[in-house]
Amino acid sequence: MIRGGWLLAGALALGAAQAQAQNAANAPAPAPYEDRIIEGLAPLADENDGQNDYDRGGWPRYLRLETRLGNQAFDASRRTRLAYALEGLIETPNHGMLSMDGSVSPSPREYTLTLRQRALPLPGGWTGDHDLGVITAPGTDLSRLPSRVLLPSTQLRGLSGQWEHTGQGLQLLAAGGEPGQLTSQPVTGFQGLGGRRHLAGAQWRSPGARATEPDGWTLALQHERATDVLTSATLDNPSGRTDADASHLALRRDSASHRSQAQLVSSRTGAGGVSAQGVWVDSEWDEGPRQHGLSLYRLDPGLSWAAQAMPSDVQGATLRSQWRTRQWSAEASYDWLRSVSGRVGNGSYASASARWRIDRDNQFSVGAALRRFDGQAWNSFADWRRTNDWGQSGWRLELAGGADLQGPARVLSYDQEWAVPLGWTLSSTLGMGRYAANQDSDNFWSGALALQAPLSNGADLRGQLGTERRDNGQQRHNLNLGAQWRLNRHWSISGQYTRAIGQTPERRPLDPLAPLPTTTTGNSDRSFLVLLRYEDEAGSRNVPLGGRPQEGGGRIEGIVYFDDNASGTQDANETGVPGVTVALDNRYSVRTDAQGRFSFPFVASGPRTVSVRNDTLPLPWSVVDDGQVTIDLRLRETTRLSLPVQRPR
Repeated sequence: MIRGGWLLAGALALGAAQAQAQNAANAPAPAPYEDRIIEGLAPLADENDGQNDYDRGGWPRYLRLETRLGNQAFDASRRTRLAYALEGLIETPNHGMLSMDGSVSPSPREYTLTLRQRALPLPGGWTGDHDLGVITAPGTDLSRLPSRVLLPSTQLRGLSGQWEHTGQGLQLLAAGGEPGQLTSQPVTGFQGLGGRRHLAGAQWRSPGARATEPDGWTLALQHERATDVLTSATLDNPSGRTDADASHLALRRDSASHRSQAQLVSSRTGAGGVSAQGVWVDSEWDEGPRQHGLSLYRLDPGLSWAAQAMPSDVQGATLRSQWRTRQWSAEASYDWLRSVSGRVGNGSYASASARWRIDRDNQFSVGAALRRFDGQAWNSFADWRRTNDWGQSGWRLELAGGADLQGPARVLSYDQEWAVPLGWTLSSTLGMGRYAANQDSDNFWSGALALQAPLSNGADLRGQLGTERRDNGQQRHNLNLGAQWRLNRHWSISGQYTRAIGQTPERRPLDPLAPLPTTTTGNSDRSFLVLLRYEDEAGSRNVPLGGRPQEGGGRIEGIVYFDDNASGTQDANETGVPGVTVALDNRYSVRTDAQGRFSFPFVASGPRTVSVRNDTLPLPWSVVDDGQVTIDLRLRETTRLSLPVQRPR
């Protein structure tokens, strides 16, 4: 899939700077400026090596061509495949931004193609966004806001459109196509699951809700129709295919210190028309550094979003509170839970955590969660991070238990992010603990090492190694090696090799409203990918994202990673999240690469908000702190971010 916002940022970032006016003719000429001259040292060679042939004429445009050779991860056949990929973009003054991306594999024949149009000016003050090909089903803004209950989204092979009138506060959307799932490289293919899905939606914001400091109402309505889609097979429906409908109604009230939102879902599934309803209300209010929330929900048995799984057969209330200062933060929540049908026992779910920055070099955090509903389980942790002469060290203790415990019962780990030369990164993790199941237990120890090293100007090496050994003889090992070499401005070559032995236990989330894992990891895997890439950029418009022509800007880059231990810091054994959408100011977006990295190369300086789209994460992972962070970007500087995603505790 194309990373449209990333490509647009790259195209816009390469404008020309205007020359300064010369002094008067009679004034003495100033001494010429010599860059990178320090105490008589010879200047460095030109980084472009005389090959800077950037074309500044015409509209901003971008082209990428790739040749990929490799096999797909966890493919039992380990078949080596050849694929070709194309990405292109052009920004026009009257038709918005036009882009396309696609890939094709000659044998077996498989392909994807997506065409996109962004910010198309339309009569009457409207703008339109249109997608054709392999797309993500759109949704109203209200349906994507963080809530105690979330609506699922899906991949489609079809078309979609979103139209917005900022002045009137209107948003309209529609989409339709075949549902399916994307496959990973070397072939970015689409596996259709059959059937059809169609959706339509609308949203309206009152004038007060559109203001910089909102004080008004927002109303949204969305409906989705699924025909002959694949679900779980039953005795009454051996094929597992069914028809389904679902409607979503949301009403939100925003004010300076209070936000409330009510949502209603009505679904009908199967030939018999089994109906179910779900209603939930979320409310938040601020008291200085404190923020409180209250949620009420009732979700009938069999509730789904047009045959897509949702929490069901539960009703209850959630009370939550958080208190944040510059030195410390604390948050807690409590769910009072009851089964609607009575088939599941009543109970509760509670969680709490706190983080205290003791001083400039020390930080301590602690947390715990307990579920007594549809099974009993608990976990807790204590974490201490310290900055020292070696870098940053961390000690962490995790304890867990319960009848349905699937992961370790005790873990003590030591993490170290080492102080290394500029351009290098090195981190390590050592751990020991115990698994416990069916009254039996066995000890284990684990270790991980992550390294990134520059080999030369334009070349770098990345590696990650992890291992775990248990007393009962079971072992898990994983290796991930990658290298990239930029030959010149246009050409680069990269490679990646992964090896996995042993199966990673999949932990069930404690949160009873969290989605269950939908994928499992195989016992063994070996895959590789070699990629030859050609890139070309052109165009003369020099506008930073969120700014105006001739303004300077800075760069934002970072990584979205699986924060498995919820420490808020990426450890050596925690990998990046690929294919996740990261948004800048809720306006521009990019997708993370295979290592979870992203970048906005040219952004207007000032306060900026970077957020992770929760609906693009693999289940059951979700964003932390609403998935967004606010930064103050400075002129000609690079801000680096690490954005964690966590399992519900």
